[in-house]
Amino acid sequence: MSAFDFSELSPQERYKMLCAAVIPRPVAWITTIDADGIVNAAPYSFFNVFAETPPLVIVGIDQRVGGGRKDTIDNVEAVGEFTVNLADSALAEKMVATAATFPPGVSEPSVVGLPLEAGTKVRVPRLADAPISLECRLFELKPLGQRYLLMGEVVALVARDGLFDPATKRLNVEHYDPVARLFATSYAKLGPAYELPVPDWTSLMPDAKS
Repeated sequence: MSAFDFSELSPQERYKMLCAAVIPRPVAWITTIDADGIVNAAPYSFFNVFAETPPLVIVGIDQRVGGGRKDTIDNVEAVGEFTVNLADSALAEKMVATAATFPPGVSEPSVVGLPLEAGTKVRVPRLADAPISLECRLFELKPLGQRYLLMGEVVALVARDGLFDPATKRLNVEHYDPVARLFATSYAKLGPAYELPVPDWTSLMPDAKS
């Protein structure tokens, strides 16, 4: 076994190893608007769902190369709303294109060619081709070292027809092809889903009494 003392590693080395170890990760493709209504889109893979009451998503957002806050942070702080779009494999190339270092005031969806749809509960539009979008209101924005911790309360989920069963609210996995982030410039597709139920603990201990 190899052990790495993180106190002896540089921030870049820690980032490199953590990103390679914790895979695959979902990607939060966040749309925001600035004070002039210009739509920004940017992907972040330090992201996951956190709770259901309140329904929270959390995203770690780093600074610009060379320092300074990213447009996502400025826009969320000013407007108080954002949308997390989840990309499928068909959108992966355009998603990565929006990670380019565009100057402030440039709309990535417009440049890359991503149609927009109005939000159902927020002013921020969603990416029309995204299979799933989570409309969020700002819950908390917390500076954390070189990153910001962005917490959003999900107020609506918008999904492509056929993805969620209206009655059971269950996802039809076979109709979903999400992008999985690995590390550096590497991404992956998910393999076939399989069922693995949690066993009754008594079946693992034959002499146990429930």
